[in-house]
Amino acid sequence: MNEPKTPNLGLNKIDRSSPSTTYFDLDKYLDQNWEKIDEGVGQVVEKAEETAAQVSSIQERLDTEKRRSVTLEPGLQIINAERASAFKLEGLKGRTLVNLLGRDGNFESAARWLLFQGAASIDPANKTEGSNGIKLTVTSGAFATATAVNTINAKANKFYIAVVDAKNGNATNASFYCNGLTATKGVNVTSDTTKFVPLWRAYAPTSDVVGSVIIQTNSSATGQYAYFDAVRFYEITADEYAALDSMTPEQVNAKYPYVDSVQPVRNPYAIRYGENLLPPFYEWLVNDGVNAMVEGPYTLTGTATAANQPTDSPLISVPVGTTLTISGGGNFENGYMQIINKSKTAPIANNAGAVYASFTATEETREFYVRVQVQGAGAYKIENPMLNIGSTPKPFKPREDTILTMQTDLFADPVTGENADEVFEKDGRYFKLAKWSTFDDFKSLNWVMNDSASGVKRVRVDNLSFNWIDHDKSSMTKYDGKVMKVGQSTAGAGSYTFEADAGRQLFVVVSNSDSGWGDSYNPTADEIKAYFMGWTMFNGAAGTGVGNSPDVPTNNVYNGTGIKWWARRSDGVVRSWADATNILPTTQAPNWTPYQLIYQLTTATVEPITSEGQFTFIEGNNHIEVGTGLVLREGAKAISDGANYFINSNTLGSQLKYRTAKILALYSSGRVVNNAEFQANANAYGLYQIKIPPQYLKQSEPYSVTYLMLDTSPVAAFVGTVSENEKALLTDLVQDVQQATARISVVESKKAEKDSPAWITPTLLNGWSQYSSGYPSVQYTKDSIEYVHVRGLIKGSGTDAGTRLFILPAGYRPKTRRIFNVLSFNAAPVATTVEVTEDGAVYLGSTAASLWLNLEGVSFNINI
Repeated sequence: MNEPKTPNLGLNKIDRSSPSTTYFDLDKYLDQNWEKIDEGVGQVVEKAEETAAQVSSIQERLDTEKRRSVTLEPGLQIINAERASAFKLEGLKGRTLVNLLGRDGNFESAARWLLFQGAASIDPANKTEGSNGIKLTVTSGAFATATAVNTINAKANKFYIAVVDAKNGNATNASFYCNGLTATKGVNVTSDTTKFVPLWRAYAPTSDVVGSVIIQTNSSATGQYAYFDAVRFYEITADEYAALDSMTPEQVNAKYPYVDSVQPVRNPYAIRYGENLLPPFYEWLVNDGVNAMVEGPYTLTGTATAANQPTDSPLISVPVGTTLTISGGGNFENGYMQIINKSKTAPIANNAGAVYASFTATEETREFYVRVQVQGAGAYKIENPMLNIGSTPKPFKPREDTILTMQTDLFADPVTGENADEVFEKDGRYFKLAKWSTFDDFKSLNWVMNDSASGVKRVRVDNLSFNWIDHDKSSMTKYDGKVMKVGQSTAGAGSYTFEADAGRQLFVVVSNSDSGWGDSYNPTADEIKAYFMGWTMFNGAAGTGVGNSPDVPTNNVYNGTGIKWWARRSDGVVRSWADATNILPTTQAPNWTPYQLIYQLTTATVEPITSEGQFTFIEGNNHIEVGTGLVLREGAKAISDGANYFINSNTLGSQLKYRTAKILALYSSGRVVNNAEFQANANAYGLYQIKIPPQYLKQSEPYSVTYLMLDTSPVAAFVGTVSENEKALLTDLVQDVQQATARISVVESKKAEKDSPAWITPTLLNGWSQYSSGYPSVQYTKDSIEYVHVRGLIKGSGTDAGTRLFILPAGYRPKTRRIFNVLSFNAAPVATTVEVTEDGAVYLGSTAASLWLNLEGVSFNINI
């Protein structure tokens, strides 16, 4: 029979029903029992210790905040996060790049390079920056080369790097070098015909050199060609020069990206793309041939006339080595997904006949399109496509990106990187510790003639109010983006120079060929201002240069006799003239890029930054992009071509402030507009414009656009931390709620102010005055949706057309001139018009009666 045991520890009990129990077994009833007791107690202690450790771990996670440092590097990257958490910014510093070629290296115009044995044409299909690259074709010569040349200046005991993006066409190779300088390191030749590759050379001259950057097509016969773009020439430090020894061409290209002239870190941003990398079908290039219809964000239907009629996603970019998976086959009727290369010539992967397919991005396939194909003629339906990081498919999710972007310029010393502007966060808002500033409104300064020498004049401004360190800590660029020399005591010491002194004076040396002022003529203050607005003088009595498209030879300058005329450079740089006039210009010339002065402040200042969004991580792999040039919600106007309305059209005059590389969103009164099409179009200012069908136009509501600038600038890393435990997550949550509540309170207060805005009484001009007591005075206000309203009656004697009534300040002015029908009265009513101009002038458009003029009904949106 079984020996009796205790129920928990299994201790031996005496079986009193057996005679054998009269014998007491010490080993069985004592030793074995004590051993089991000891074993049980040990298990209890072990469990207790394990539980205590778990409790301690939980307590530590709840009591001690733990964070991990994360650096978001420029460009694309994959970062793994252990848990979903918010990114807290701790460091973002400025950087300034100065391209000594100015804007010539962007090849938006081929006319700025001298040619030898070759022909140059701009090429919009083969480029790496901006709208165009250059195609350089061999036309003649025993050496079978085509050469383009641009001048640069290098100083003794300095260090420089030159970088060129090149792609061979059908020639032997494409190359470059710097004449007058001896290269010590770098790769400067490529025969690759499939893609642009960065070529670079580094230089350490021991004497001053006036040299030239030369790009070259090397061929075996005339008619062969190569492509070039993004030529830059930078001064660097000795440490950077030494570090080049261990860098690949791709690393050099990333560290020294192309910029036009002088560029800071402009409008930096960080985007974390959604777990599904595919955008909604609204953003895809839908193939009209398959009768496709977007029924929902991720639902595409239609009737195909044949198999393999594609609909393509926008271009998607990932880091090399990223593994991706496409899926959604179970939701596809008569269709499948395909990954296709950037040139749309070769498929990379597809999920035809399968639920999913995976591929790993290489250098050749890191940029690609996702294509939806139909399997055969007839009805089809594509629903819930998914593209995720990893080798296994994930359940469908709509794409949800997060972004952090700031509207600011961040400068630093152009060579050393010292004294950089810095961004910091306080109470949920971002601020800049500004150590640099810029100025480009030279037309507003009170210029005077200082002195002159043969071929040049030096002009001066007194009593500048800049909080700046002198010219040794400053940089100034001309209208063509070329960097000016610093410090010349007289005009005769050299052209294109500037200097400042302790007496708050600024001196600028201008060549006669730029200004049109002859050696025998000293310009007036207003004529100097006209030059800084982009106008060049010439002698209209000399028989040339008079007309709408004048030919103004370089030597046709005004020397004090004849007729003063002015013309502008048609593209803002090259001497091809337009819009000649014999009336002194008072407005800035089209296409003109003003001079720009960048200077270091004597005292750093703290400035608030306009920002949008909060950067967060998702659990697992995060696809992240860090860049610059994102413009937030810029006010825009839509102009009709007779059929549809367009924003950012060059031909219709609805341009945004900067050339566009990509349009991200259109808003109307703050709400996203989904009925507009973002078009890649030759008429766009940049690469993209917005088309709005007339049935979707919201005429009475202001539009705004968020977009990426086409002109590039250096990129800086975002340095910060993420939460690694519950305490950090809870702390972030409490702080975010507190800060959001405080900011909402401020917004509500400001909205209340806007909903009941203050009325401002203007200063009346030209004999006009308020009508009389008992009647409303003329006043103006601006409401919460950016409309300016005017009310009240005035009387006066300045009743002729063109008479100014008053001037509206900045922030209360329309983008374009507006005309309103109003009523005036004397002995009888007189209908008249009032016009409001872009500079804020409110004046009579037609003659008015003098007893009273009623301005009720004058109302306009400042963004139109």
